Amino acid sequence: MQEFAAMLWNDITGAFSVAQWKDCLQKLSKVNRKVLVSNLLAIVPQIAVFYVLLAPAVASPLYNKILFFPSKELALNIDSINDTAKENIFIESGGEKINAWLFDKAGARGTVLISHGNAGNISHRIPIIEYFLGQNFSVLAYDYQGYGLSTGEPGINKICQDGLSAYDYLTKERKIAPTKIVLFGESLGGAVSAHIAGNREVAAIILQSTFSSLPHVARAKMLLMRAYPNFLFPKNKMDSAKTLSSEHAPLLIIHGKADNVIPYSEGELLNRKAAEPKTFVSIEGGGHNDLFYEYKEETLKALSQFLNNCL
Repeated sequence: MQEFAAMLWNDITGAFSVAQWKDCLQKLSKVNRKVLVSNLLAIVPQIAVFYVLLAPAVASPLYNKILFFPSKELALNIDSINDTAKENIFIESGGEKINAWLFDKAGARGTVLISHGNAGNISHRIPIIEYFLGQNFSVLAYDYQGYGLSTGEPGINKICQDGLSAYDYLTKERKIAPTKIVLFGESLGGAVSAHIAGNREVAAIILQSTFSSLPHVARAKMLLMRAYPNFLFPKNKMDSAKTLSSEHAPLLIIHGKADNVIPYSEGELLNRKAAEPKTFVSIEGGGHNDLFYEYKEETLKALSQFLNNCL
C-alpha cells in the first residue's frame, strides 16, 4: 500500500518536477522531428472535433447542467407573508406553465417582479419577498421552467421568455401600469431582469450579485471558455452590459466585494458600461448568497434609499 501511494504521489507531482521536465525535453530533442510533426498532425483533426463539440453554442445541453441547478421541492410552502395572502398561479410561457406566487398588497406603491438565481426555487426567496412587502410593494415571484412546480426544462432563451411572460401577466392580466413595476434580479436572474428591461417599460431595475455578460463571466470562471470567441457562444449572450448601455429606467447594482461565485469585478464592469441613471453599491465583506442575511442592514439600506427616490 505504501509503495502504491508513493508511485501515485510521484505521478501527480511529476508534472511539477523541473528534473522530469528537463529529462523529457532531452528525450524530445533526440526524436526525429519529421516523425514528431507527423504524429502531432495526426491528432489535429481530433483536437478540432473536440474543440467544436465543446463550444458553448454546440454543447448547450452540457453547459445547461453546469448553469442551472433547479430544485423541484419547495423548501417552505406558505399561505401569507406579512399579513398579505399568497396567490398560487400558473403563467403560460413558451408552451409550458411556470409557477408564480403573487402577493397583492392593498394600497401598494408598486409591484416588484423577482427573477431569482440559478439554484433552488421561489420558496428560497422568502426573505426578499418579505422585505419588499414590508416596503409596501406587491410582489410577483416566479419559477423558471423546470424549477419548483413549473413544467419544462430550463435554458437561456427559456428563462428570458419566462421573465417576459411574468411581466406580461402583470400588465395584461392584472392591469398593472409599467410605471409601477420594479424589476429585482439576483445572480442569473439579474441578466433576466436586464433582458426584461431591454424589452419592456419599467419604473426601476435592481440587480444583485449579477454579471456583465454570460461569455465574460464564463471566461472568468472556466479556463476552457477563453478558447472560444463570442460567435461560438449561444446567440443570446445575456449581455446585460450592452442592454443597459442604452436608455433605461433608474438602475441599482448591488455586489458583495467577497463574492466568490460571480466576481465583484463583474458588478464593477456592469456599472461602468451602464448608462445613467445608475447607482452602484458595494457591500464590504459581502459574499454571493449572504447579502440578505449576514449583510442585511447594508443591503436593505441601499434598497430603501433607491426605492424612495424612484417611487
